[in-house]
Amino acid sequence: MPFHLYQVQNEGEKPRWFGVRIEYDEDHWMSSCCEVDREGNPLPEGCDVAPKFYGMTAEQVNRRMVEVLERSYEEVAAAPRGIVS
Repeated sequence: MPFHLYQVQNEGEKPRWFGVRIEYDEDHWMSSCCEVDREGNPLPEGCDVAPKFYGMTAEQVNRRMVEVLERSYEEVAAAPRGIVS
């Protein structure tokens, strides 16, 4: 299942990466977030760093997860690789 890859950073700190996984489950969309390395590989201690979000569209659940990252970090941007498997 692919991740939408985001790079985050606070001033004076090294960048970190998070993968937002979006899945369709019967009648709704769900997103979860996991800290990953710059290649998109999940870090063992970094999974489930935010609550799962449920919604009617994939865009809605992705946006809600990005909002969580934006509240925690000064800079949040889609990583150059975008979506990784």
